[in-house]
Amino acid sequence: MADFTNRRQITSVAQLTPIQAQQIALCGAAYDDEDLPADRRLSSDPEDESVLSFCELWDVVADQSPVYEAWFYQSDSGSIFLAGTTEMVAQIMQCGLECDDEERELELGAAMVRAGLLPSGDSEFERFCRATDETL
Repeated sequence: MADFTNRRQITSVAQLTPIQAQQIALCGAAYDDEDLPADRRLSSDPEDESVLSFCELWDVVADQSPVYEAWFYQSDSGSIFLAGTTEMVAQIMQCGLECDDEERELELGAAMVRAGLLPSGDSEFERFCRATDETL
């Protein structure tokens, strides 16, 4: 069973490992199709439209080991990577989880429900709740 843990507010590249800096650049490209470096994505310039606002980074762990790194930004978007890599395995779009791997989607969706990260109005909320009940 996966769980979201270790929530951090990210406001500067100085807070990131080199892999995480690459991840945030990929998050931005997934969001707006622009290939920009991490320092632009986390710029403190209020005029810079390429900034990913409200940026959070979570660890997603299973059996006390990190499995994923989950980024949330722009209030309703996000990207989830295999831990320690730049391999994006899921995305958050308009607060909903999108993943091509059904087993992974159930694991992440159930973890998002437990962490209060998936709105109850999401079309998949009930399915992920049932998956949560099955794993308890």
